[in-house]
Formats: sequence, C-alpha cells, structure tokens
Amino acid sequence: MSKMKVNLNKTKFHIAVDMDDVCLDFVNSVMDTFYREYGVYPDYDGQSWGKKAVAFYTHPLFRESGYKSWWEWLKDRDWLWSTFPAVPGAIGGIKRLRESGHYVECVTSKPEWAEFNVWKWLGKWRPAFHRVTIVNSDRKERKVDATEARLIIDDKLETCLEFVAAGRRAIWFNPSKVQDQWFNVPITDRLVQVWTWDDIIHAVDNFWEAECTSSESTQATA
Repeated sequence: MSKMKVNLNKTKFHIAVDMDDVCLDFVNSVMDTFYREYGVYPDYDGQSWGKKAVAFYTHPLFRESGYKSWWEWLKDRDWLWSTFPAVPGAIGGIKRLRESGHYVECVTSKPEWAEFNVWKWLGKWRPAFHRVTIVNSDRKERKVDATEARLIIDDKLETCLEFVAAGRRAIWFNPSKVQDQWFNVPITDRLVQVWTWDDIIHAVDNFWEAECTSSESTQATA
C-alpha cells in the first residue's frame, strides 16, 4: 500500500477517523434492522463491534433462519449498510476538524464484500475527509500500519492501544456510555475516552495544545 506524505508545515494533526460507530451509526442500526425483521430487540452488551458487537451474536432466530452468525445474516443484507444514519455530530465534527487546519483521513476496516458500502455512504453524507483508506478485515490488516496519522479516533479500544504503543495518540469513542468490564483501560496522556463528538473536538484541541507545548519545550532546551 502506497502512503501519501502529509506536509506537516501546512497542517496541524494528521487525524485518522474510524467509520463504523464513529461516523456511521452501525450497531444501533443493525439492531433496528433485526427488530424490523424479527420483531424483537436484542440487548447491547457494550463491547466493541468487532468482539461480539451485540448480544444476539448466536441468537436462536439466526439458526432458525439458516445463519451461523449475525455477521453472515448481515452479509445477505449488505445493501442496508449504506442506508444507516450518521452518528450525531459526526458530519459537522469532521468539517470542524478540517476547518481548524487538521488533515482528516477516514480509515475503516471492512471485509471485501462490504467495501462498496463505504463509497455509497460517503456519497450520501459527504463528510469532509481529505482521504479515505480501507483496510481488509479478512486479512487482519491493522489501521496503525495503513496510515501515518499521528492521532486516531476509534470505537475499538484495541486499535487505540496499537496507536499508543506506536508512540501516537488515540481518542476512544464510546457513545454507549457503557462501563466496559472486559478491559482495564490505561487512560494516559496519549489516550482519552470520550462520549460525544463535541468531546472529540475538545480532546483534539487539548492534544494539539499539548503537542505545541512539547515542541516549544524541546526547542527551548535545544
């Protein structure tokens, strides 16, 4: 994968923004789709969507319908993905980041069969991204290897921790406000947890201020 160099003299942060459940309201929409089809609402278990996103992962209604999992069920309804609404505040938030001087890249993980939904959804909502990068989830590609972004906004904690381990920064977006019991989250000066897009904007501002302060201190002692 070729990587485009970003001129940091003309921009602030190069920010990677996840798509599902950061920009596109994925889990809530999947549950709404399930309700429309079966007439019942499954409980949300509060976990990242890549780790048994919803409690109906092995729901008996799937087996009765001939599916092994909810993912297999969704694949037969892949066209619905692009019809899901935006997360509240996302479209305006991306525009605010761009207008503030940040370089904003959408970095989303998708199986190959779902990639077309990225372009359909972006064409409808038109978020102000500078660039779009799709990593292949079937091949277990990592976002941290696919972008040179110095900051990521993602709802998947594992991805955030990979960026922190690489010496970058991360904003963990957790709009469900569910207190996760499956991770002992090490919130550090490079990782913050937020719940709304307004929180994201403030977190980015705080990170940028810290970045500028650190640069000034380095120059002063050089």
